[in-house]
Amino acid sequence: MKNKIFICICTNNRKLKLFKNLISILGLKNFSIYDIEIILVSNDRLSYEDFLEKFKNTLKISFFRESISGVSYSRNRILKILRNKKFDYGVFVDDDCIFSPNWLISMMKVLKREKVDIVSGPQITKSNNIFLRIMERNFRNELEIKWASTNNVIFKSDILKNDINFNNKLNHIGGEDQLFFLSLNKIGKKIFWNPNATVFELSDKKRENLKWFIKRNLRYGSSAVIIYKSLYGNFLGYLILLIKLMNDFRKLAIFLIKTLFLSKKSFYSLLMYKARILGVFFGLLGFQIKEY
Repeated sequence: MKNKIFICICTNNRKLKLFKNLISILGLKNFSIYDIEIILVSNDRLSYEDFLEKFKNTLKISFFRESISGVSYSRNRILKILRNKKFDYGVFVDDDCIFSPNWLISMMKVLKREKVDIVSGPQITKSNNIFLRIMERNFRNELEIKWASTNNVIFKSDILKNDINFNNKLNHIGGEDQLFFLSLNKIGKKIFWNPNATVFELSDKKRENLKWFIKRNLRYGSSAVIIYKSLYGNFLGYLILLIKLMNDFRKLAIFLIKTLFLSKKSFYSLLMYKARILGVFFGLLGFQIKEY
């Protein structure tokens, strides 16, 4: 009997990118040896009938619509669906990403070899934009990590045998996936990084400017307040935030020194940590920087 895999995608007004995403799923090596089904949750009001018709003979797609706006509600809708299904593995990927052909082979190899619960990998932008490049999370080697992103992750079905969901407080500011996987790691679920299982983010001109870069990092800082308070409570959460701030200040000092050598990357990295530190203070004051 073939292993059942659900590939889970939330989408919102990005049909062209979603189309490329689904085409890349068909291009996965070893696709045919698994029973693969797509769970697609739309958080917009577009019609998808004609769109889904294009894949009716090639992909099994279960389509759902989430009426409440925001990424946490869409992803929690997926969790609710999955908890009522029998399956072996689940996948989260963003609708603006395409899989590398060897992605599935590589992920299954690491899952079985390392005997871990969750495996995540890099999301590499198709653009040469410096802002996107600086923010890529990309470790060079395989290693155990504390959290994963929903842009590139595979997991065993039994990680959902609990009441952990995506936090709705982060619905419009992001970071809900970081908190979700941190919470799973806290209860003993092992997460591993696989640098060889890449997804490629399709370019988006709206994200390739300084304004977006600063806003995104302010948002990262402010969401950290909710993440660590939710995960550890007020006292320990604030203590960890203090440690995080000290680490960010350390990196700020490093990039300040590097900036003296007129490196553009160092200058923007300096801005990144300034924005993240300021974002933490915004979060402590109750301000949220919304994006979704």
